[in-house]
Amino acid sequence: MLALTIILLFVTIVLVVIGLYYSRPQATIKRRLDTIVAFETGKSRAEELNLPFLQRVMVPLSEKVARLFRDVMPAEVAQRTQKRLVMANLETRLTPSQFQGFCWLSSATCALLMFLLLMSTGSGQRLSDALQVGPVLLYLLTGFAGGYILPQFILSRRIRKRQEQILLALPYALDLLTITVEAGLGFDAALGYAMRKMKGPLSEEFAKSLNEIRLGKPRLEALEDLGTRAGVEDLKIFLTAVVHASRLGSSITNTLRVQADSLRVRRRQQAQEQALKAPVKMTFPLVFLIFPALFMVVLGPGMLNINKTFGFWQ
Repeated sequence: MLALTIILLFVTIVLVVIGLYYSRPQATIKRRLDTIVAFETGKSRAEELNLPFLQRVMVPLSEKVARLFRDVMPAEVAQRTQKRLVMANLETRLTPSQFQGFCWLSSATCALLMFLLLMSTGSGQRLSDALQVGPVLLYLLTGFAGGYILPQFILSRRIRKRQEQILLALPYALDLLTITVEAGLGFDAALGYAMRKMKGPLSEEFAKSLNEIRLGKPRLEALEDLGTRAGVEDLKIFLTAVVHASRLGSSITNTLRVQADSLRVRRRQQAQEQALKAPVKMTFPLVFLIFPALFMVVLGPGMLNINKTFGFWQ
């Protein structure tokens, strides 16, 4: 009962704090302004129902949760989260505050699921024992921390997968750019041609850069932002070389040809590096999985014959 009382007291304190926060005059005024803005720019009910569950329910709920922590969230955390959302191509769907709200919602949900799991396994029936309070609280804190890390892990995995797709499509894109520029097209037109001939994250990034250039952003600045937005080192090297060639007035064709050759050399070196790492990575499966089974197959009959002969094991 002691741990259950502590949990109920904690929930009560949280609810009281939330009630005091939303009862402030500033919060009342903000809710009225949000209602007016939503009425003027809001969507119809049919349009709202056609949205996915994530955008229709979870995003507004996470936004409400994030408002509680928006004032105390450091600016560096918000900037880092915004950069990661851009790298994952989610900047138009989520804001940093909404993503932080997702993290807090996930942590609360996982802590609640851990509590229910403990109650269902019988650990919650022994909460009256003082010795059981420490492990139960440790499990709840572990669930809370794991729930907070889960959205971060999913976002990192999405970023990694997207960067791998960009890296795989980059050699083909460089070949297309080199051929089209040598055929007489300008670099912007070559980007547009490569964008139409390709599919995937790299094509999307090319489309964003071309749209920025059409809207008046300087081409060199748009290319630099493309490298920063993608987060792929090989793409950054290529775009940096193109930007330097444009600023120095050198030939873009020669730069593209040199960068394509350099990229092939780097890819070949990376493949050789991965091949050299393979024997080291195979050591642990060989020692702990394959060798024991091999020893049992090879030495097992011999050990049985020795046992029959000398009678070591009766």
